[in-house]
Amino acid sequence: SVNRDLKKEIKEAEKMLTQIDMTRIPAYELGMEKGREEGKAALLTRQLSLKFGSLPQAVDQRIKGAHANELATWGEKVLTAKSLDEVFL
Repeated sequence: SVNRDLKKEIKEAEKMLTQIDMTRIPAYELGMEKGREEGKAALLTRQLSLKFGSLPQAVDQRIKGAHANELATWGEKVLTAKSLDEVFL
């Protein structure tokens, strides 16, 4: 019947949609990168707060505006820094 054929086509279309490689979609890749940066920023903020106490708003804004490579560098420096300023030198 027509209804059965239509259901079969819908199932085939659904199967095709689930097989799309999302990592090949530029917007998806951009979203994933942004998510990773936000995670690194949140971790760095937590580490700095635990080590040095409440963070000035300027530091918080600097972290939120930073790129992944800056966040990684600061994340390493927080391990040995004696002051908040040393992290950002």
